[in-house]
Amino acid sequence: MLKDSSKEKNRESGIENREVIPSSQFPIHNSTRKAGFGGPWRVIFTALSIFLFSQFIAVFLIEFILVLARGVASGGSEITNSVAAQFFYVLLAEGLAAGLAIWVVVKRRKLNLAAIGLGRRPQLRDGLRALAGAGVFYVLLIAASVVLTILAPNTDFNKDQNVGFNNLVSGLDQLIAFVSLVILPPLGEEILIRGYLYSGLRSTMRFIPAMLLASGLFGLAHLWSGIDGSLLWAAGIDTFLLSLVLVFLREKTGALYAGMLVHALNNIIAFSIHFR
Repeated sequence: MLKDSSKEKNRESGIENREVIPSSQFPIHNSTRKAGFGGPWRVIFTALSIFLFSQFIAVFLIEFILVLARGVASGGSEITNSVAAQFFYVLLAEGLAAGLAIWVVVKRRKLNLAAIGLGRRPQLRDGLRALAGAGVFYVLLIAASVVLTILAPNTDFNKDQNVGFNNLVSGLDQLIAFVSLVILPPLGEEILIRGYLYSGLRSTMRFIPAMLLASGLFGLAHLWSGIDGSLLWAAGIDTFLLSLVLVFLREKTGALYAGMLVHALNNIIAFSIHFR
């Protein structure tokens, strides 16, 4: 009778007895639904501002150092032609992007790192999920290539991407380029795009729209990376499909680590092909 009476009181007060589920088992939207990211336009504007500001500051600082060292600005030519300058440019740009995204989340929005997928340590299963994710990505890439060849046979999908580091003359140069193109971008881009941008969109949107919007913006950012300044459709499509997989991993694992590994693996393959 006492037990029944207790249940009746709980019903009357609007309290239900529910099984407690560990927070790690909740999908991403449950942990960010009430997070203070703001609306979708605010999230997109903030992510874009962080990206552009990071690029600008990286160039400005390198040029400023060159002026102090040589007494004259290079006009950007030093960043283009110097392996060391390119490395520090990537290091500064990716570091600033990641740092500013974390600062906005923790200091400005008063959230914890779990809100952008950095709330736990990497685990072995992240590596296993990354391998599965990489397999899915390359299946999607092959399927997309077949479809696009049929639908747009006259489109040139073989234009080279401008990744910099065109003057590698030593093993040390190769190592510096490897770190710059394979290690640093997966850290900075995952924290900004799948961490801040996607998580912010997901806090107010359903999974599919948030995934498509974040991935579309990521692919769009890579369209203008051709050597001659023309649209690079292959890079745009490649990064869009890659982002679909990375967002899925972010959604299902609640963290960024599996996505970082897939991103790095894809960059390793691209690096090997580009600098073969």
